[in-house]
Amino acid sequence: MALQHDLGLLIEQVSETLDLRESLSSEPVMTIDDVAARFNVTSKTIQRWRRRGLAARKFIFKDGKRRVGFMLGMVERFLAIHRDQVIKAGDFSQAGEAEKTDIIRRARRLAGNCRCCVSEITRRIGRRLGRSPLTIAHIIRDYDRENPATSIFQQAADEIAPQERVDLVRAYRGGEAIRDIARRTCRAKGAISRAIVEERVAQLLRRKVRFIDDPLYHQSDAADVIRQIVSQEELPAQSKPEDLRIPRDLPAYLQDLYRTPLLSRGRERALFLELNFHKFHFVTARRKIDPQFARARDLRRLEEIRGRIVESKNKIVQANLRLVVSVARKHLRPGLNLMELISDGNLTLMRAVDSFDTHKGNRFSTYATFALMKGFARSVPEMLAGRSRASDVDAANLANLTEHSSGRDAAGLVNRDEVRELMSRLGGRERDVITAHYGLDEGRPATYEQVGWRLGLSKQRVRQIEQSALAKMRSATGN
Repeated sequence: MALQHDLGLLIEQVSETLDLRESLSSEPVMTIDDVAARFNVTSKTIQRWRRRGLAARKFIFKDGKRRVGFMLGMVERFLAIHRDQVIKAGDFSQAGEAEKTDIIRRARRLAGNCRCCVSEITRRIGRRLGRSPLTIAHIIRDYDRENPATSIFQQAADEIAPQERVDLVRAYRGGEAIRDIARRTCRAKGAISRAIVEERVAQLLRRKVRFIDDPLYHQSDAADVIRQIVSQEELPAQSKPEDLRIPRDLPAYLQDLYRTPLLSRGRERALFLELNFHKFHFVTARRKIDPQFARARDLRRLEEIRGRIVESKNKIVQANLRLVVSVARKHLRPGLNLMELISDGNLTLMRAVDSFDTHKGNRFSTYATFALMKGFARSVPEMLAGRSRASDVDAANLANLTEHSSGRDAAGLVNRDEVRELMSRLGGRERDVITAHYGLDEGRPATYEQVGWRLGLSKQRVRQIEQSALAKMRSATGN
């Protein structure tokens, strides 16, 4: 115990030198009052727990003051190791017989009539009576041990499994009403609602959100200041003549990207400031949520903040999509599709938006260009290798099909009809290339060089035409 006490003091002293901020912690931070309220114990009991291994750290809280705080994970580990001590330290011993009788009555109704699970029973009664769910569970288990014939928890519904919770959220988002879900699953509506909320909160808690911090975010009027900065920088940048030039060889839907105004330096900084503030706001609000007691309004608040993150990010992405097109065109190779490159580049662009730091003084276009070039240097060879493998497989399949179609049996006639149907979907030059290369004119298969010599084309051009023709044939067969 002396060693645990000394280690706890060491951790506190080291943490005090690190200027740890509660708002930047990787997990929720609980004060002494928070832990005392959570387990219905006194602050004196918390001090005893600290001597038994509940390590604390010194954090700088929003008011600028440095106080003792407990990482949520550390509290949960202490609870797992010292569960009996935590239960005994709780206020269940102070509950009179009348209150215990009331708890048993409520638990019996929730278990029997409402078909609630154990966690739902303890959570509801605890919230109603201002008690810890742990305390409620201990009182009910004591009753069940003394009265096995009328045990309450044996009547409770099974806990909702993790996969079932995911299915419930999917059904709810698909438009199915909670009462219909409850009827279909033979569960209480309250249990369904709680499971949906907890699963949605869990999904939001698992979501990785990285932000670039700024001292402005920690000011009380940060939201108003950032709103003013963004509104003052709403004018687009002065466009250069080359910025307004639209490449003629682009499809119309890609040409529209060049009509989106570029961002000025001030507008770009304002949008990134806004984006990272929304992320900071999201992470801060998320840390305060206890999944066990989260409510629908907490969930709506988080999802509203996340919606503002998406909106801010889209403004930056849309203004830089032309950059993706420009870099993708420079990496276009025979056999590759421009839209595939653009799609791959868009993912790289979105990742670049999340990691860009305006404080370093660079423009985002410079940062994103390097990110795109690095991404295409990796993805283009992979795409070409994939195309080559797909082409070999298609060639083998087509050769196999034509080999079997040369027979006179019924199956051969069917296969030959299939080949004719597929070939009819090709252009004239594509048919000539496929026919010559695979020997479909009753001749011997020809190499790319031989086909090129016959048709007056280069070997590379023959391969490109063949890949285009095979892609059409795959599309026609649904593969």
